[in-house]
Amino acid sequence: MKAVIKEKKGIDNIVYNEVPVPEINNDEVLIKVKAAGICGTDMHIFHDSYPYWPPVILGHEFSGIIEKAGKNIKHLKVGDRVTSEPHQRVCGFCKYCRLGLIHLCSEKRSPGWGIDGAMTSYIKLPERLLHKLPDNISYPEGAVIEPASTVTHAIIERGKIAPEDFVVVIGPGPIGLIAAQVAKAAGAKKVVIAGINVDVEYRLEVAKELGIDYVVNIEEVDIEKFVLSKTNNLGADMVVECSGSEGGINQAITLLSKNGKLAAMGMSGKEYMNIKWNSMIFKELDVYTSLSSTYTSWRLAISLLEEGKLNLSKVISHKFPLSKYRKAFNLIMDKKGLKVILIPDEEFKNKDV
Repeated sequence: MKAVIKEKKGIDNIVYNEVPVPEINNDEVLIKVKAAGICGTDMHIFHDSYPYWPPVILGHEFSGIIEKAGKNIKHLKVGDRVTSEPHQRVCGFCKYCRLGLIHLCSEKRSPGWGIDGAMTSYIKLPERLLHKLPDNISYPEGAVIEPASTVTHAIIERGKIAPEDFVVVIGPGPIGLIAAQVAKAAGAKKVVIAGINVDVEYRLEVAKELGIDYVVNIEEVDIEKFVLSKTNNLGADMVVECSGSEGGINQAITLLSKNGKLAAMGMSGKEYMNIKWNSMIFKELDVYTSLSSTYTSWRLAISLLEEGKLNLSKVISHKFPLSKYRKAFNLIMDKKGLKVILIPDEEFKNKDV
């Protein structure tokens, strides 16, 4: 089978080569990949700014169908449509594993960076990480459940969004558009999504189609004055920062009300940034950083999607055959489109993807 592989350390060094179909053990299933999403993490690996262990097949966002099951598999069967949590190799004994916070285990190795991932035709995984896809969720949508689960973890579990909160989302990329929807589904009174000129033609239009209350281009509108005008001069109750930029983080601090909540989701790729630290202290802000997802955040994301409270199909802008991964990567680096899905070439023309 063919796979997109980070071959060695350094910028780029990504190839499309033949690899063997993985052999499963008694506790694993072999999954035929139907769709794999490209994540910001994959782009960081491309630029050599995220931990990874090469050579490694990229991709941790995916969905597929079980084609083979080990003899110890009890809860799933061949033919089940599934997606998977990414926390495969964890120690099982540390404080975080025993608390159920396996995503924080220091020994964690996930598909796409620590072990072989899903940008290929087949992937093997243990049953305990898998979630069945409801019948009304397509394979491409299923591949976007992983980023959606990181959002439910950040906003609901970590950020503790409350009904009637006034929420601002900075950055109208895939995570931002999902975050705005999750905030509405969780009971936010009003949601603002903020972008810049480059977002106007496509991303901000998608935000409008999704029914986000206020869609703002901050290069045309004074976002601080706008938010104050909508909140009785108090500021936002929660800001979800999805850009990972120094400017975006400081903008979030400015927009928040006293005792407001900052849900920090964007990764910067930098070790240090200049942050308005005193402003955070004087406002007594709650700052919630967030990493990855939990079992419960996966269940939340799948439930919202199944019940029609979350639209992931609108967040998917392009689908490419796996062999066109270069075109897909370039599209993302040029900041065009939204979530880009790769589909194994042999599956690309199938009607069920």
